[in-house]
Amino acid sequence: MDNFNAVFRFFLDQKATIGYSFMALLTLGGERLFSMVAFQCPCNHDQNFAYGVIFLLGPAAVLLVFGLFFSSKLWRVYTGCCLNPMKLCPRGNCFGCLRTFVSIFTGACVAPVMWLSVALLNGTFFECAVSGLDDNLVVDVFCKNKTLACREELARVPCDRSKLSSDDRMEVLLKLRAQSQPYSAGIRSILGFHTLSKDTSAFRMGETGIELPTLWLVDNLLCLATAA
Repeated sequence: MDNFNAVFRFFLDQKATIGYSFMALLTLGGERLFSMVAFQCPCNHDQNFAYGVIFLLGPAAVLLVFGLFFSSKLWRVYTGCCLNPMKLCPRGNCFGCLRTFVSIFTGACVAPVMWLSVALLNGTFFECAVSGLDDNLVVDVFCKNKTLACREELARVPCDRSKLSSDDRMEVLLKLRAQSQPYSAGIRSILGFHTLSKDTSAFRMGETGIELPTLWLVDNLLCLATAA
């Protein structure tokens, strides 16, 4: 019985880590499913950008709404506002009110941030979106020192339907991914800073259940997504 209680207390102390880890697995699986089953880049200049952006940002927006809807802190604030609005934002405590809403929003952003990080690291949606841009600056970046055919066939590169040689096509794809993955690294840095700041606050308050293993697990899952 003592062993059972010890295991139960361990999982209870690590509930945030377990929750974030499970969320990371779901995000990784969902992105791979979208990429392989639901997503098919249209490969034309008129539709690529809109199609890629919708698949990149749409699920993130849905996850944000779900995160806010299932936030217990938001519901406590909402019901408290209905009962006594002055309890949430008493006169002269606007900073405390703002801090409460920022805390709720950042908590709801964990799943969308994970989605964006995985999607940008994989690069499928980003490749489709950027290849549909007609902006001369964008075209010059990916077709520098290339023939005119590269400019005309850029939108077809993600679909392997372009008339470019296999070497030229692969070079353009690598350039697209090279543009996508630094954004993912930036998002991962923000996620790591958020996790570290929470852990530091918990440590100062004498709380347990430090969440640094969560960041380690998420980073490794994202690396697996790239290697797959």
